[in-house]
Amino acid sequence: MKPKAILGALALHFLVEQAASVKWSHCWRLKAVGNCKSKISAWYYDIWSLSCKGFTYSGCGGNANRFRSEEECQKACTFGSKVKKVCSLVPKPGNCTGFSPSWYYDAEVDVCRGFIYGGCYGNANRFTSCKACMKRCSGKRNANKICKKQTAAFRKRYNLGLEPKPKKSRWPFTLPIPFLKE
Repeated sequence: MKPKAILGALALHFLVEQAASVKWSHCWRLKAVGNCKSKISAWYYDIWSLSCKGFTYSGCGGNANRFRSEEECQKACTFGSKVKKVCSLVPKPGNCTGFSPSWYYDAEVDVCRGFIYGGCYGNANRFTSCKACMKRCSGKRNANKICKKQTAAFRKRYNLGLEPKPKKSRWPFTLPIPFLKE
């Protein structure tokens, strides 16, 4: 490599490191719930999804990657992007007469809940499934378990019937083989 290229790369690396240590380093930290017993709604920046997600803070300990609101998190950690609240919006079922089972994120308890969307005048805190909602808005790792429970309760509450079972593949074990006789 040429000396100018090496010098340029080192200078760029130095500038990035300095910028990161001054303003953004707290955004790059992992979520830390702390070690007390309180349950406080908070937000952290998830570097893997490049978005702010909710979590329940314990009240003490933790780290600097903790914000009071989704908007505060976005302002601190989403660089050059326009701040757009999604998960912290109050769900709007709309005033139309449609019937669309949907999901919204409840930041107070860090889970997604079902509601019936009327088809118009809603907002961005509306998802087609519990899993999509949890993936976007919550930092919990056990989303599948939570969604299984929440979906069952939602379907029962709105009399939506049982969850359809996934179709099992019939191949290769259940197909009759004509040349083999029992």
